Amino acid sequence: MMNITNYKILKTLAVSIFMGCSVLNTQAQIYVDASATKGANDGRSWNDAFTDLQRALDTAPEGTEIHVASGTYKPTKIPGSSIDDDRKKAFHFNKDLVLKGSYNPVTSKQVFTNPSILSGDFNDDDVITGSGSMLSITRNSENAHHVLITQGLTSAAVIEGFYITGGFANDNNSDIFYSGKVFYNDAGAGMHHIASSPSIVNTVISGNAADFSGAGMYNDASSPSIINTVFSGNIADYDGGGMYNFFGSPSIVNTVFSGNVADYGGGMYNANTSPSIVNTLFNENTAIDSGGGIFNISSSSNIVNSTFSGNIANFGGGIHNSSASPTIYNTVFYGNGSDIDNSKSTATGEHNFSEHYAEESGYTALTTTPFLNSANPKGADGIWFTTDDGLQPSASSPLINAGDTKRLPLDTKDLDKDSNITEAIPVDITRRSRIAGTSVDVGAYEHGSTVVLSVKEIDSNKLDIYSTGFKTLVIHGVFNAKTTANVYSLQGKLVASKTFNKFSTSNSLDVSTLSTGIYIVKMYNAKHQVHTKKLFIQ
Repeated sequence: MMNITNYKILKTLAVSIFMGCSVLNTQAQIYVDASATKGANDGRSWNDAFTDLQRALDTAPEGTEIHVASGTYKPTKIPGSSIDDDRKKAFHFNKDLVLKGSYNPVTSKQVFTNPSILSGDFNDDDVITGSGSMLSITRNSENAHHVLITQGLTSAAVIEGFYITGGFANDNNSDIFYSGKVFYNDAGAGMHHIASSPSIVNTVISGNAADFSGAGMYNDASSPSIINTVFSGNIADYDGGGMYNFFGSPSIVNTVFSGNVADYGGGMYNANTSPSIVNTLFNENTAIDSGGGIFNISSSSNIVNSTFSGNIANFGGGIHNSSASPTIYNTVFYGNGSDIDNSKSTATGEHNFSEHYAEESGYTALTTTPFLNSANPKGADGIWFTTDDGLQPSASSPLINAGDTKRLPLDTKDLDKDSNITEAIPVDITRRSRIAGTSVDVGAYEHGSTVVLSVKEIDSNKLDIYSTGFKTLVIHGVFNAKTTANVYSLQGKLVASKTFNKFSTSNSLDVSTLSTGIYIVKMYNAKHQVHTKKLFIQ
């Protein structure tokens, strides 16, 4: 194992960057759309969206929210350098931005099954075939060394809804300098952070190949929150095919690492860092040596409600720990060969299931697959984060209701958009309800759960919905079509329903059988008009 300090030499370089004044300096939100070719391309609206994502990253003041339409985007600029080498181009920024992808510009809503693609494959000719030990990535010799680089961010930064692909970090001889700090080509193909803390949400990083480290993403002294993200098809000759974390405390939620390859840490490599990993899937990653899913060295990862399936390594198909002390809760390991391998390490935790690991207490042995269809992890639709994903629990799985709800972290990124960031994380990896009653399933998926409703889905229907003090729900307003009112619990369960006729003006719904608490009322009609409201029923 190569000593990290042998090739991680941090330098300080004073670099002054001048950025001209922009109308966007007072704008809280700007837009990027690769297909917006007829507008002003100044980011003011979808019609006038930037077509170059890097231009938006350079122009946006700190705190700006950048909305990126579905489509493909490629690096156009080498960070802080005049080196004439296209392979050193990378998306990069060093200020706290909220970068959200997968937008449909027509509806201005995110569709995470149609992500924004950040690609380092300049020729659009990468060929990815097979999976696991048969994975092959070819025709990538011209690809960017790094797809995305960030620096100096805090947890206020957000990256959401991207498919990041095509990093190929195989150049170990030259440095990339950016905004006064050093970025090394030998570490981080897909994304490289220095002293940064971005939050990355609903992102897919796929199709990368790297000869050195961090083919999909590199976090250096960084604490990003990565949510609903997929890292797939990344290859690193050294460490972290999907992600490399060096110092910092990244937070990774609702994320997939699948089909990544490295010598150490096929899915993720953690060095002197303490990541939080929740509702995350490690599937069919390969380490030539150790840590098919994760390699931890001098790190204290906290892993909750995650799934390790079909990962491959000589040592630790699921996780390899070297002088590391991860804590693992509500997590399942199956089909990884050696699920967890420890070298001067421990992997403590509770409410876990494992096919082979029995060194610590808190791991229940598995003798058969607990998954719906592990042979088809993405399901029939071939898309992650959908309800047919094959690695959700089967109907008879021992994972169902076997987890500990107290181990779920807080919903600090408000995944269900109910403005409550003090509740336990309410959704699973598919954004379905995470907690059913008082229990939670083990792994990244919640079996048989329903989609959590958003109370932000409000259109122009002007209805007044309120509860009297007598377990009666009153809906006042003129219906312009036959309208159904559904009442849901916060877990997404339908608990009451009533349909009202067109032109009704004042209507009531008996909710006397419901317990006191908070409920969501969702009304819809044949004209596809929707009104949603959260109410407290006494």
